[in-house]
Amino acid sequence: MSLAVVTDSAACLTEPLLRERAIEVVPLHAIPADNGEAATTSRPSVQELVDAYRRAASRAEEVLAIHISSALSGTMDNARIAAAQVEAEYSGRDGRAERRRPQWLRVVDSGTSSGALGLAVLAAAGAHDARRGAALAQASTARSCQLFVVDDLGRLARSGRIDRTTARLDGVLGIRPVLALTRDGIRTLETVRGAARARRHLIAQAVRVAGGTALSGPRHPADPVRLVIQGDDASKLALLETDLRQAMEEAGAKVSEVLTLPVDEATSTHVGPGALGIAVAPDLRAH
Repeated sequence: MSLAVVTDSAACLTEPLLRERAIEVVPLHAIPADNGEAATTSRPSVQELVDAYRRAASRAEEVLAIHISSALSGTMDNARIAAAQVEAEYSGRDGRAERRRPQWLRVVDSGTSSGALGLAVLAAAGAHDARRGAALAQASTARSCQLFVVDDLGRLARSGRIDRTTARLDGVLGIRPVLALTRDGIRTLETVRGAARARRHLIAQAVRVAGGTALSGPRHPADPVRLVIQGDDASKLALLETDLRQAMEEAGAKVSEVLTLPVDEATSTHVGPGALGIAVAPDLRAH
């Protein structure tokens, strides 16, 4: 059995990673500001998704599509429509001969985005069939966490991605919330004052997710994790990686890999310049 994996640009995977694993990507679109309006984004069209699923189906027996959380984007709505259209083409309902067995094309709502989505896609790409790939992706996202801090809450507020309480922090002198992406959307883990402290607390939250600390009693051996760091400033990313690795080592977390991924254009539209992100997910490659 052969498997082709499709995702969207919110996974933020680099071209070498995509080529190495033959992953198909459908772009989310950034729409520039116009006539005083704020920049915004749009989901991939149904036709773009149909074309991607067809290309994947042409080179594999099964197709698995893993997309950005439905709490953040309407991509999943279009993905389901596109999948139904492609399945109809291959089932003979449009006059073509049946060429695929049932359940050969699966569409999964990852419940996440950015680095955590990228790690789930990479986990799935190592599978031999869509059922196993979907299970690996879901296992990754169920135990992963996407953490981030931003310089400007206004962008997230204007797009409705943060609640009013968090949005009110924008403009309060030096206040920086440490944010986490959940299946229900974005929530605040804690608020601190100052960019340097926010970065330290971002790292501390990642260490906790990685299993490197315990509140009391003996600590169970930590499972290996894969990490992603993201940002638009190379010097800040280098410092973040150094401090993150050191904190993980001191806390006893087992880190098998640290990937540096770009921030895709659509995500950047919402988080703005200066944002830093850390994704933590279990290393499922040996499973």
